[in-house]
Amino acid sequence: MPKSRIIQVKPTFALLFLALAAASLAQAHFVFVVPQPGGASATIFISETLEPDPQVPITLVSGAKLSLRDAAGREEPLTVVKSGNVYAASLTGTGTRVVHGLSDLGINSRGGKSHLLLYHPKTILGDAFDAKAAIGDSAPVEIVPVGKPGALTLKLLARGKPQPNAEITVIFPDGAQKKVTTDQTGQTEKLQATGRYGAWARYWETGLGGEREGKKYEETRHYATLVFDVPGAAQASSEASAKTALFATLPQATASFGAVASGGWLYVYGGHVSPTHTYFTEAVSGRFDRLRLTGEPVLEELPAGPGLQGMNLAAHNGKIYRIGGMAPRNKRGEPADNYSVVDSARFDPATRKWEGLPPLPAPRSSHDVVVIGDQLYVAGGWTLAGKDQKWMDTLLVMDLSAAKLEWTALPQPFKRRALMAAALDGNLFLIGGINDRQKVERTVSIFDPRSKTWSEGPPLPEGPVLGFAPAAGMHRGSLYVSVADGTLLRLDKSGRAWEKAGASTPRLAHRLASAGDTILVIGGAANGKNSDLIEAIPVSR
Repeated sequence: MPKSRIIQVKPTFALLFLALAAASLAQAHFVFVVPQPGGASATIFISETLEPDPQVPITLVSGAKLSLRDAAGREEPLTVVKSGNVYAASLTGTGTRVVHGLSDLGINSRGGKSHLLLYHPKTILGDAFDAKAAIGDSAPVEIVPVGKPGALTLKLLARGKPQPNAEITVIFPDGAQKKVTTDQTGQTEKLQATGRYGAWARYWETGLGGEREGKKYEETRHYATLVFDVPGAAQASSEASAKTALFATLPQATASFGAVASGGWLYVYGGHVSPTHTYFTEAVSGRFDRLRLTGEPVLEELPAGPGLQGMNLAAHNGKIYRIGGMAPRNKRGEPADNYSVVDSARFDPATRKWEGLPPLPAPRSSHDVVVIGDQLYVAGGWTLAGKDQKWMDTLLVMDLSAAKLEWTALPQPFKRRALMAAALDGNLFLIGGINDRQKVERTVSIFDPRSKTWSEGPPLPEGPVLGFAPAAGMHRGSLYVSVADGTLLRLDKSGRAWEKAGASTPRLAHRLASAGDTILVIGGAANGKNSDLIEAIPVSR
């Protein structure tokens, strides 16, 4: 195992002062290194969770010494710079990599004996179970993932030796925390969840005192932290035996958002960023990003717009279209006051600017949009205006090739929201949803733009809420649908039945996109929590 070249350094007087002034916070907070989407950078901060804590001075980690170990075992010192309310470091390379290091907070006399306070953060990019992801004997204390997705344990090592009967605090992908105790081999109970984990543990060397700059301390207190991702343990289908892999993570966990692939990029807009069924102005986002789908998945933040959920994006001739959505008007803690909007806009990646489009004839949200040829279709949804609801019974169409853009309404023989739209062989497929009697439907409605007629396709398989807020997308000429239990379905060649094509982490209100030989399953919500996962399911066609 390659040895780390990190050298322990003395903190500055300013850092010592901040450490002492914030001792009560530092005792309960820990240094985390959190990779950003695409793995090209990471943020560094002190917190009790995997999100920065605004109550803790970020300068406490300004002296952190970090190193990147690449897939070949080479070490590269990282430059840590202030970036807003966190510190950040750029990361190079691909494959399984490990960021690790030391944050030395100096001598502290709070909480008992005077002690030297040292944090040892680590984050794993790529395969968390790769043997090369362990630092080894050079780390005073380290947490190591062991096992496989769905059955992993955490092992606590101190100077390379397992630590039995020790406590590790686990931060689960849904944000919940649990203290677990290691067994005689230094390992915890099995953990089944998939997604992004955090963890921390302590190792105190009670007999290791010393002196620094004329001040003595009685012991050394080490704290290890770990951040790593576990992909969903995909079930193999007859044609797709490979497991789902983590492709990247979104910059924010979100559901009921907009996403579309265009020109080698995945564009993602807004969505609901608070716990399920909580509504207030800040509960929805207007953030706009794109993630490169070829090569290293680099993330770019684009000009934001209004905070919206219950909308989607469509692409045409390289431009991105955003149609409708819902925006709460109430403050946090007040009764929900949700309103659908009429706004439509188009983003040009060449100029990096939004431009307004003709507004919808009526406010609409919980709908879906898709482009067939030059025609932009808006299907399903409802109008929310506080306590009032009006279900949409028209299909809207805009000819994007016309000199004057305008909306045309066509009859729609149903009233459904939380449905998904996709185009196959020139036809518009509208899949699942919930009707105006609050019943979840597995219905697949097909509109033929040439004859302007409607027909029914094969319904989705039976199962709890499998028709509510699914995700749909095209990949190499086939139509795919991801449903609530994580199953990825494909419409068979006959067009008369659905077949299983793979599986990912269960979720609702998510999105699909095609990328290379895989289908990307993006964001969504489950068990009251939003997800930032982008998982890649390999498919054979």
